[in-house]
Amino acid sequence: MWPPNSPGSINAWLLLVTTKPPRWRDPFVQWRELPLTFGSPHEGFFYPDPIGFWAEVRRWITSLLGVAEPGVATSQALAVSALMHVGDDPSRLGPALALLQPHVVLFLDEVAWDAAAIQAQTTPFAIPDPHRPKVVYQGWWGTTDRRVVGKSPQHPAAHQLYGAHDMVRFLRAAPLTHQ
Repeated sequence: MWPPNSPGSINAWLLLVTTKPPRWRDPFVQWRELPLTFGSPHEGFFYPDPIGFWAEVRRWITSLLGVAEPGVATSQALAVSALMHVGDDPSRLGPALALLQPHVVLFLDEVAWDAAAIQAQTTPFAIPDPHRPKVVYQGWWGTTDRRVVGKSPQHPAAHQLYGAHDMVRFLRAAPLTHQ
């Protein structure tokens, strides 16, 4: 039932969700579909894609986990994370939430969030476009009765459209404490 192109750990504390189909194939390294791991980083997080999507995902995961566990190593953060490409089938999210029971769910695009139909009290968060004055990208953080949820201001594949420090500021604004 786990969708393709979706690496992660079955004991995921953090679940990243996107509907955008992957466009990050390296011409020399084949993507391998592997089952979810348990307590160890999934090989998919280390895929050497040419657009830097996975490098950005690793940075985001480490930054976000660092809010709850300061000083967490990247390998430790990846060992308790999952990224799910729901594609055009948002019904995959419900079973994934039941299976993984993540503490934090971060939606990487508006379509994924809208399809989830989750009710949450949210606080907006904007980050500027470093190349175009007066352009900002909107995201937010919030909570439900069961977990912390957020919608990213930009997708990791668009990492050239935001400043790295601005995205880290967004990630560190997650309403987390030591969990």
